[in-house]
Amino acid sequence: MGTGTMSRSVPEVVRRPQSEPSVPGGSRQGEVFVVNRDPEMRLFLDKAFFVGDLPCVRVATPQEALACAGESRYAVVLVSIESADSVDLVEWFVDGDPEVQVVAISSVATPELVRDVYRAGAVEFFFGRLSSKTVIARLRELVRSATCVDPECVAVSHEPEVAAASSSEGAPTNTTIISKNSATERVLATARKVAKSDSTVLIHGESGTGKELLARYIHENSPRADSCFIEVNCGALPENLLESQLFGHEKGSFTGASQRQLGLFEIANGGTILLDEIAEMSLDMQVKILRVLQSREFRRLGGSPVIKVDVRVIAATNRNLKVALEKGRFRSDLYYRLNVIDLELPPLRKRREEIPLLVEHFCHECATSKKLGCKSFTDEAILALQKLRWEGNIRELENSVERLILLSQGDKVGAEDVAEHLAMSAADLEIDSDFALTLTLDEVKKLHVARVLRQNEGNKMKTARMLKINVKTLYNLIKNLGVEL
Repeated sequence: MGTGTMSRSVPEVVRRPQSEPSVPGGSRQGEVFVVNRDPEMRLFLDKAFFVGDLPCVRVATPQEALACAGESRYAVVLVSIESADSVDLVEWFVDGDPEVQVVAISSVATPELVRDVYRAGAVEFFFGRLSSKTVIARLRELVRSATCVDPECVAVSHEPEVAAASSSEGAPTNTTIISKNSATERVLATARKVAKSDSTVLIHGESGTGKELLARYIHENSPRADSCFIEVNCGALPENLLESQLFGHEKGSFTGASQRQLGLFEIANGGTILLDEIAEMSLDMQVKILRVLQSREFRRLGGSPVIKVDVRVIAATNRNLKVALEKGRFRSDLYYRLNVIDLELPPLRKRREEIPLLVEHFCHECATSKKLGCKSFTDEAILALQKLRWEGNIRELENSVERLILLSQGDKVGAEDVAEHLAMSAADLEIDSDFALTLTLDEVKKLHVARVLRQNEGNKMKTARMLKINVKTLYNLIKNLGVEL
């Protein structure tokens, strides 16, 4: 690109027709209108917009910009500076709609170029060492200011909701997993050890036990913490869409593929990808995932170039994969490729001692993030919660705490509130037995055998006599129930 003062005459290919109104009617679009054809910049922007969960419309040439810009009123335009025409394009947008906010971006820049871009009317020029977080934060601020009609409107928390995936980049290492249970603490200790490596991790446990949170915990304690963490729900999309999401596609590869789209594996390059509910994948899709795990390479749909990625894979499931193997629903080669490190999160009913800490944490979240006011739970209410079955585990507990805070009267949530709003009968709250009525028979057996063993300091002969069973039966109970000595 030349330096010095540049001609401000707009090339014919981007000249606005005289008969065309400068700005069509209608409200401004919340998307960012992106003009870029440089492949390296496209990769940077695709990743930035995905990670930042900011919608955009992309075009590659000034001709496409002319065709698209006349159809909608965009709040913010992002122009990649690649030639003198790019600077002229900045001015063209500003002249056509004085209220539009044009942002320029380039990997290199001279003082003269910076001067020309700002003279053309750009409100911001990003150049040199680019930070996707900084770029997206500024673009979101500009979009919000242009599309918010209420002058009192303020920024709100923006949670990722992109198809079946979500992502975070450069997030602070603030994932907290509450633990007061020996089994959970062992899982966390193992997670911290394996986080330092690139080994594939398989996390399994019931729905709501915190598998996604554990995956984030591993990522945030790994050398990849400054890169993307991308979560993909493999059961949320049909196979053809899932393949396109994971591996991307080329323009024209199928009906509706109007432009190239990067896959989530490509976007996660340098970071971590969580394949949640991996047991829901079809056998054909499992083969394709296996190849990525083996070679760290793939092809986009409709594309021929092989794309290599450096990504750490974590898989999660609430199903028993060994049973799925026996029934032919999961490939054995993929299972053994995934099962390098196996982490199992116990259900909440096996870690009831954590319920008081979890309730306190959720109360704080409700008071700060959800603005529901400060409330606390009485000891009787906590005891009542510990007696419930919690089939939905921690997720169910979180929702129940929020419900109780909303529906209870006063500053404290009592046992009567738990009985009323969680469909728990008064009889359930007045149990004289050491065992809650929600426990299964096997759980009652396990607790009772463990208690008698402790009372007899592990002496199995004495324990068997107290339980009125023979020693062989006691050994079988210890083994089958998983009694910890």
